Amino acid sequence: MPRPRAIDLTADSITWRRVPMPGAELGLDLVPLESDGDTFTILARFPAGFVRDTPGGYLAAEEFFVLDGHLEFEGEVHGPGELTHVPARFLRTRMQAPQGCTALAWFGGPAIFRTPEEIGPTAAEPIISVDVRSGLRGEVLLTSEARWRITTVDDWPEGAEAFDLAGTRWARAAADWPGEPPSGDIMVREPVARG
Repeated sequence: MPRPRAIDLTADSITWRRVPMPGAELGLDLVPLESDGDTFTILARFPAGFVRDTPGGYLAAEEFFVLDGHLEFEGEVHGPGELTHVPARFLRTRMQAPQGCTALAWFGGPAIFRTPEEIGPTAAEPIISVDVRSGLRGEVLLTSEARWRITTVDDWPEGAEAFDLAGTRWARAAADWPGEPPSGDIMVREPVARG
């Protein structure tokens, strides 16, 4: 089945796939979305009571935007409207979603959970979170993976994906937007050129 280029994030008709999550007792539901290059993009739903307290991490950086619920990650609570960047090789010790959580997530490479020994030297960079619903405009976050900015659909660059700030729709390109184009601001994720 091809990965969607666009999705109504609130639709009851979303086809979720339950997958195991290493180090957690419960799996999570996900929808793989069309991705570009090395980036792996998903819509993820953590069930209520989800806990992963096995230390480890990913060799790739991760970015996530909470749509609904709350994700407790390394002692910080991330709620709707928060965009978070977790550096590659960051040692994760605890993540939980007591009431459940739905999020969009981007990995800068394969999302393979590694043991602390496999991670090797851990990231010196901190986790960065931004509340994008707090009235910000323009660039809100620049990471090793992407430039994140709040703009309008008229300023949506080619090669970038976006979602509306209400967290109701996501699209790989402006031409793919599901339904009427958004009249308000959108969050654009533009990959950073590597090399």
